[in-house]
Amino acid sequence: MIEIPRDSVHARRAFLAKLGAGVAGAGLLHALGSSAAFALPARRARAKHCIFLFMNGGPSQMDLFDYKPQLQARHGQTLRVEQRRGVFVESMILGSQRKFARHGELGQWCSDALPRIATHMDKLCVIKSLYADSFAHGTALLQMNSGQIVPGHPAIGAWMLHGLGSANGDLPGFVVMHDPRGGPISGPANWSAGYMPAKYQGTLLRASG
Repeated sequence: MIEIPRDSVHARRAFLAKLGAGVAGAGLLHALGSSAAFALPARRARAKHCIFLFMNGGPSQMDLFDYKPQLQARHGQTLRVEQRRGVFVESMILGSQRKFARHGELGQWCSDALPRIATHMDKLCVIKSLYADSFAHGTALLQMNSGQIVPGHPAIGAWMLHGLGSANGDLPGFVVMHDPRGGPISGPANWSAGYMPAKYQGTLLRASG
């Protein structure tokens, strides 16, 4: 708010002067363009790029890195599961058909589905503590990409752009590339800026053409 002293004989001139300073500041930001809009943070981050491969429909983690001995031991047994509130069904427990072994000095598990990656397990960080709050694919995809099961929240790419900034104001700092067969079923909410400014929105690139 611009405050003008009521007892000043030059109140109108003071108002116009302060208003002009504000407009000049806005004009300066516009002249600086997106270089100011995407200014790099004061504490320069060491990371320059982030490639996040979200492979919707890929192999189950229990066939790749997440070896579960109890799942294998209970293969073929039936389990009563609450599918919806008050609705129970009998489901069969299915263990992995892959063979697992420990690899590297750290002894991380890897299945025979990835024989070459298995030789580099000491270079990988495998996180097994993640879980979803919804078994429905659409909302689970949103949680994977934004941390929430409902739309309207910034995607991981928006947060990365907000935190790292962009060294090139003429190009989008957050881009999304689809599988040629289509994107995730919950659509653009997976690369939304949410409640953050629109400049952090992901830019969708066509897979062909």
